[in-house]
Amino acid sequence: MSLKHIAARAAVLSALAEAIDKELKDAKKELQEGLKAAKAESGTQKISIALEEGQDIGSVSLVQPKAAATVTDPDKFLAWAREVRPAEVVTRLVTEVRPAWQALVLTEITAAGVAQWADPQNGLIHDVPGVELQGRAAYTRMTVPDTGRDAIAEAWRTGQLSHLNLLQLTDVPAEETAP
Repeated sequence: MSLKHIAARAAVLSALAEAIDKELKDAKKELQEGLKAAKAESGTQKISIALEEGQDIGSVSLVQPKAAATVTDPDKFLAWAREVRPAEVVTRLVTEVRPAWQALVLTEITAAGVAQWADPQNGLIHDVPGVELQGRAAYTRMTVPDTGRDAIAEAWRTGQLSHLNLLQLTDVPAEETAP
């Protein structure tokens, strides 16, 4: 294979990858909006994915993570940490709670589902100021097992995916594509 051929192949693959990436982002956004609408209308949060001939190739679900503990008022959280665990507070040019301990406290609050922390050293339950449980954005999870990927590859090779309007490279005028 000549260097010119390798360069042309790399350029074409790069251009296609960029175009596919843009189309994929748009399709995933449309899918997530559709799943959110389906959940609101009928409670549907998971659908199967099938090729035209009806062969199931995977599934997609709307995932709504549980609320997570978040420091919403760093000053209040810092004052509380200074009181209950001063060794976890670091003073430099800026005084802050040690990130590892903050992460530990937030993880435990998230697990408990309430802005309280149980001190393992003395068993006291603390209301933690400056921390709230906040909802997190829903996202989609697509599961396509190897058998589904194989079916997609075969459908691509045999030209059976045209009904999906996958990618139209219409941004480049025809006269610019001539060699």
